[in-house]
Amino acid sequence: MGITRETGKQSRPSTDVTMNNKKNSKTPTGKTPGLFSSFRGKRPTSTGGELNSKKSRTKINSNTDKKASTALSGKTRNNHNHKEKSIRRKVKVVAMKCFANGEMIDGVNQYKVSNQIRKSTKHLDLDVYAVREVEQNDEFRMKVARQELQILKIEAALLRKLEKVPGDKCFVSMAEYGSIPKDKLEFLIVSPFGATLHEIMKKTLQGASLSMDCAIAVGHQMLKAIRDLHSFGYVHRNIRPAAFNVGLGADEATVYLQDFRAVRKFEENKKHVTARPNVKMFGTGRFSSRACQSMKDQGRKDDLESWLFTLFYIMDNSSLSWKKENNQGVVMAQKEAFMIGDGKEQFARAPRALTQLLTLVGGMDFTSAPDYDVFKNCLDQIQTSQNLNRKACDWAGKTGLEEIAGDTDRSFDCKVTGERDGAVRAVAHKAKKPNRKKLSPGDMILGVGASAGWKVINLLGSGGFGDVYKVHRDNQPETKCYALKTESEEGEKRYLRLKIEVTVMMKTAEKKKEGQFKNFIEFVDRGKCEELKCKFVVMGLVGPSLEDIRRKYLLCAFTKATSFNVAIQTVTAVRDLHSIGYLHRDIKPANYAVGLGELESTVYMLDFGIAKLYVNDNGDHKVKRKKVKFLGTLRYACRACMMQLEQGRKDDLETWIYLVADLIDEAAGMPWRKMCEPKEILKSKNGFFTSCESLGIREEKKSVQGAPDFADFNFAVDTLKVNSTLRSFKDLIVYIDKMQYETTPDYEYILTFLKTCASDNKVKLTKKLDWIGKLTKKEFDSDSEKSEKRGSGDDDE
Repeated sequence: MGITRETGKQSRPSTDVTMNNKKNSKTPTGKTPGLFSSFRGKRPTSTGGELNSKKSRTKINSNTDKKASTALSGKTRNNHNHKEKSIRRKVKVVAMKCFANGEMIDGVNQYKVSNQIRKSTKHLDLDVYAVREVEQNDEFRMKVARQELQILKIEAALLRKLEKVPGDKCFVSMAEYGSIPKDKLEFLIVSPFGATLHEIMKKTLQGASLSMDCAIAVGHQMLKAIRDLHSFGYVHRNIRPAAFNVGLGADEATVYLQDFRAVRKFEENKKHVTARPNVKMFGTGRFSSRACQSMKDQGRKDDLESWLFTLFYIMDNSSLSWKKENNQGVVMAQKEAFMIGDGKEQFARAPRALTQLLTLVGGMDFTSAPDYDVFKNCLDQIQTSQNLNRKACDWAGKTGLEEIAGDTDRSFDCKVTGERDGAVRAVAHKAKKPNRKKLSPGDMILGVGASAGWKVINLLGSGGFGDVYKVHRDNQPETKCYALKTESEEGEKRYLRLKIEVTVMMKTAEKKKEGQFKNFIEFVDRGKCEELKCKFVVMGLVGPSLEDIRRKYLLCAFTKATSFNVAIQTVTAVRDLHSIGYLHRDIKPANYAVGLGELESTVYMLDFGIAKLYVNDNGDHKVKRKKVKFLGTLRYACRACMMQLEQGRKDDLETWIYLVADLIDEAAGMPWRKMCEPKEILKSKNGFFTSCESLGIREEKKSVQGAPDFADFNFAVDTLKVNSTLRSFKDLIVYIDKMQYETTPDYEYILTFLKTCASDNKVKLTKKLDWIGKLTKKEFDSDSEKSEKRGSGDDDE
């Protein structure tokens, strides 16, 4: 596969040499690769990683530098007629690692590099590889960039949003985003795609333009992609044929918009941003808008202007009279003439009906909101009037990796040049989080419009974006206390989860009024405090979590009776939460707490920050999404979560069974307890279920054939022995494992199973719970999280 160069001319490595040291200023070759080796026309080999990891052989002659400096200073003082050229040393840019064929990339999934498709030549460029997911053998594309630039992080965030756009897809699907810290790289795994429109015209069509049928059809797809991007408040700012890739196989006629290096928001809080007076030029001389070349801020009109240049070009590659013109003044003058329909040979092949679009774009300003339907209707009219084939595809069957191999070098005016104004500097430091004001005992927190406030008794705990306080009503005595949880409004939106938590608590509060949902805490109040710049919710006060009880109070595992009792109460809470249409998605001992006083034996479900509706407005089960970001705690996360798949009710039950296994047999219930690598944890969890199924089959054979006893059967893949109580759960574990995404669990069967299993193990469910009377007045905090694999990932809303 050939490697396409995306940017400008090669730069020689910095040498800092004198005329007498010419041997040190070698141009990079295939044998001695330099920073900007072109690899043009060559297929990457398995040694690519080794080649690019070598240091440059060019040396700096420090002695020569010193002598030159001394001579210069002396001659300046003694002889002003003699001038010495100063030598300016350039900063060396380290080349990105090149991944070899067959090399493995570890993310949530594992990917094997098939071959390299594109090699970067400049700091802002991307490397592109064809890769395969190891387990399913599915084909993907992997983009790689320098981590400091965060180019792919921005693209990943955009693709997640754009997946929600209805209609035909104009963007590739994102599979996974990750980083390789040791190589200072970020990578993005996306669905496979083929050649760019630039490559198709130059290689596949051997320099010819697209047919009119195909060009207008492509124009429609490009326009929709730009419109969809604008609908989320972003402008692309680098529209050109090389920014569009075609699909493969059944999707080969589809055109995808890519290359979001220059993307920028044009809206903030639903208001159009103000145009900046001076902006760095970043783009191509041939297709960039006039505003871009004039170093002005670009808006939606500029994307459409570049789209028009691209549309005319794919129809007739001679229609842009400034093609290969090097004089910027001439280019600007010809673009001005083009936008009023007076370009040289502009309409030699292109239909005159496009004049109205030129006029429309020419009359827009920076803040103008385009009427995209006018553009679409114009293309529709051209297709109808000329009876064009709306499904034409000039490159059908010719866009595979082998077909586009070879040299796709570009003219100087068709290369991306300039400096990205949104580039993240390597020396830039992360902005410090604003100092969050914390309340002291006796302080008041008053919601907007509220007549009575809440007085702080003491701080219970703190998190990244909020705090939890013990409070009482200002106009009432301290005999009745509550918990008040705050969430700062200054945090990143994706991490703010109080809204969903309040929504779930309000729904459970309605059920509690009916005498149901006893395993959910009381919802008291909610509000917003302008002084603290936070939102808050007031709820019933509870005691320590199940995890804290084990770690900080009892300092030992639960007894069988307590474990079964907790299992029944926790799954009852899961059932009730599912009945109102929500999944919890983060079930673990730290998210269940016990009551206080007379309610000390009650276990409450907590923390609905990442809860999610699994039904739509009509009450029907939502359709399963293809990919979902990992969100949860590695130790207790279900397998679907770890594989970035949509979670259903069965997945809440899967995490619940992990909790039960941990309570009943803390030493061996979860063999992956001390593991850190996600892949090893996932493998162990799969073994947890497959071994249960195998045990069931063996015991069936034993009952029929008189097989030997299986007391020493290894319950999990790491050969740890599990006690007989947990082995008696095998049927329930197999039942949960065999559920499907939309399966409605039989909660009565689960509850009955637990009670029967307790009876079979001679466990009395009426026995006093382990912690009754043993919880001191020591205030609860959230230190239990220190013993967990902390929750990680981004919210997927």
